[in-house]
Amino acid sequence: MKSYINNVDILNKEDNLRYLKEQICPITNVKIKQSPYLAKVFQSDEKTLWIANLITHYRHNIYANWYVSCICRRDWTEDFYEEKDKVNEIAMKQIIKKAHKILIDCGITPEVFGNLEGTTEETMKVAKKFLTPKSQK
Repeated sequence: MKSYINNVDILNKEDNLRYLKEQICPITNVKIKQSPYLAKVFQSDEKTLWIANLITHYRHNIYANWYVSCICRRDWTEDFYEEKDKVNEIAMKQIIKKAHKILIDCGITPEVFGNLEGTTEETMKVAKKFLTPKSQK
């Protein structure tokens, strides 16, 4: 399977479904780690679980400087959760914008992002813009 980001024109829906089934990040094209905690929270919702794990993957592997910036500050324990929420929002928007074709093929709708705690209205607007089929706009 080729990376979506680098080979937009060559993937079809069947290829794109592998991202969800095999838990692959559509941005880095690597298998993502599964959080046991998230697996319990979203045990009956495979799509929301995948997105939640993608956000964690993004935060820890793509936007890793967020953690360093928190621990380098004296008051990092107070800022940690606030910074984590900000980075999660960045992650959601980037995942939507960069991988919307794959997300749509996998049946990811704006409502899936709405299932996640802390999703802002701004992120929901981005999700609706990129993930709503043209026939429903």
